[in-house]
Amino acid sequence: MAGRNRKSRQRKEALSVQRLINEVLVQTLGIPSHNIVNDAAFSRYTDSRRPDILISNAAYLNNPGDMRNEEDFINNLICYAEAKDISCKVGDADWKDAIRQGQEKAPKLGLAYFAVTNCSITYFYNLDGQRLSLNGNPITEFQTMDVMRIMKRATDENHATTDIDMGVDSLTAVSEAVFNAKLWQLKNIYRGIDFENNMRKIDFTIGLISMEYYEEKAIMDNTYDENLVWWSKARSEKSGAQVAGDMLAYISRLVDDASDFKEFSEPVKVVESSIRGVNPLVKPEQLKEVYGVIDSMRPLHGTGFDLFGAVYEAFANSKEKKDFGEYFTRRHYTHIFAKLLLKGRDIYDEAREFTIIDPFCGTGGMLTEAYKVLRGNYRDSGTYDGKARDFLSRKCFYGVDLRSENASRSKLNMFLVGDGHNHIYSDDSLVPRKAEGKRILMDDSYDYVITNPPYGQGTIPADTVFATSKRMEVAAICRVIDLLKIGGKACIVTPDGVLENPTFKSFREELMLTCEIQAVISLPKFAFAPYTKEKTYALFLRKRYDRFRVGTSESEKDENKKDEDLRSRRRQNGKFQTTPIWMYIVDNDGYANSDKRYPTGLRDENQNWLHNEVSAWVDRNGNEHVSQLEERWDTRYDDSTTQGTTWFGDKGSYVTERKGGNIPIQTIKDDPYYTLLPEHRLRPYDPLFVTPDEYASEFADIRDSLAEIAASDEHGTITPPPMKAEPGRLAASP
Repeated sequence: MAGRNRKSRQRKEALSVQRLINEVLVQTLGIPSHNIVNDAAFSRYTDSRRPDILISNAAYLNNPGDMRNEEDFINNLICYAEAKDISCKVGDADWKDAIRQGQEKAPKLGLAYFAVTNCSITYFYNLDGQRLSLNGNPITEFQTMDVMRIMKRATDENHATTDIDMGVDSLTAVSEAVFNAKLWQLKNIYRGIDFENNMRKIDFTIGLISMEYYEEKAIMDNTYDENLVWWSKARSEKSGAQVAGDMLAYISRLVDDASDFKEFSEPVKVVESSIRGVNPLVKPEQLKEVYGVIDSMRPLHGTGFDLFGAVYEAFANSKEKKDFGEYFTRRHYTHIFAKLLLKGRDIYDEAREFTIIDPFCGTGGMLTEAYKVLRGNYRDSGTYDGKARDFLSRKCFYGVDLRSENASRSKLNMFLVGDGHNHIYSDDSLVPRKAEGKRILMDDSYDYVITNPPYGQGTIPADTVFATSKRMEVAAICRVIDLLKIGGKACIVTPDGVLENPTFKSFREELMLTCEIQAVISLPKFAFAPYTKEKTYALFLRKRYDRFRVGTSESEKDENKKDEDLRSRRRQNGKFQTTPIWMYIVDNDGYANSDKRYPTGLRDENQNWLHNEVSAWVDRNGNEHVSQLEERWDTRYDDSTTQGTTWFGDKGSYVTERKGGNIPIQTIKDDPYYTLLPEHRLRPYDPLFVTPDEYASEFADIRDSLAEIAASDEHGTITPPPMKAEPGRLAASP
């Protein structure tokens, strides 16, 4: 009987491990399946004791007797894990035995660290059996290959290390990859719950995440009172009904009027309504499962990415994603935009504090990335002390969004990333009507603006004498410039019309009279698909002068917009930009250039991205590198003296074209339309134009042809086809 039970447990363990490999390591973390070996006999290295899971930089071809491939696989090993069934608990006899096996096998495999997993929770250990952390946060999940390369390098250099430092780029990628693995687990549980719509599912998830995080933050802030009800009360072995009771007690405290969490409590109320009652939507045992998954996400503090956006992408359907697109910017773009905009802000200096605003903040993706970039910079420079934390948490960040639900989500997002939610409000940034909105939307108030404003036809005229337009993107750019202090900088995501439409020639002139346009970066057409396929650009500028404003009276507004003399007088208030504009075309961002937007994951032998210019990378030896775009930004990359730049295209072949260049301002001024499109400057083409005389001749020929057709019809030589009958009408007789 004992032997039968042991075999049954081994079969269950094997199935659990295979599922872990297929669904977490391969599908979620993007590790190629041929780089993973499960339960193979590498007897030359570990004798008869087989390692359970091995992950290598080299592919395993699984050819019996191919010692060279086996040696290559082991020599390039980056991770080894002992795997147990999910019934194994952390700290029990089987878990401790796995640690002992890891300590024995890892050195034989050439590794100074190893992992133990029960296919749900994964801990990493050094050879002394001490748990490993990343930037101070204990690891609870399998990591991406990039992170495991960093872990291997760090433990090789110091076998006794217990905490591994990673740069801000890598840490964000890790957090999000692991977070997405947990969302995959939630999806499986949610299949048995009949949520009325995806928004309720999203808010339910965010509500539970915020409840867990609130306890973490209380511990960090030294406000944790063990006599109160907290998230962790449900952590011990309890029934589903007891977990539900603990959660309801915790929620009642969070939503109380006296709670400092009350302003974030809307998603928590969704949790409450979903688990309360005799026949709740989420049954007690289901809640217990969900609780276990979210509890295993700990620690959530320091994740540093748009949690709401990540959950939305995981659970929303295509239509909801399209609707959501007006206020969502993909994380790898918000991250690189924040890094480029905040170049030079590496050290916290109380005497040089500054402010950042997103006047169209949506759910706060731009602000969360800016927060994370600054916090990472300060940590790297050793200046992240109490004053720096207080600055980022209470003084630095501001946000406004027209939709109150977005402002609430942005507050929660900032709260979850670390804080900085104090100055986020709901109002119309173009025409603020509320007291708080008017207060924080004062002109000349901010050092930085980072935003992806709404596009399209609006109802409010742009506040400029250089254009007559109600396009929201034009009005938004005017507002951004007004918000900046002299010398302040902005990053604005904008559609192509602002940069090339002849109608906005004078507006582009105004931009270069009042600002220094530092860079225009072209993004791929599908950058924000499926949310939108609008061709977009990142516009980076620095304010030099105050803008030319429309007059105050209605009659003056009408006249000012048409008065070229007034424009001429106002041109004298500014001086046309003299510095070159760096233009760059991003062709590949790591995702398929199509509606599907799946990650391509293409890399070269050193693990540098082949199809991703905007994300950082880690080489096969565990060394971190900034993104290609950031590297080229720093050098003001210019391929004008060569035949262009060669890269690996999404069609599977190499492409050579211009990508970057410093465009002299005189070149812009010589253009009658002041076109600012990188494609126009870097990849020009010769369109087929006709002269006015040619156009008149072609038009005359068409007119004569139409007259001949009409004359022929009158004589019965041409018979038109019968008309199709419309509902309620008879077809005309021929």
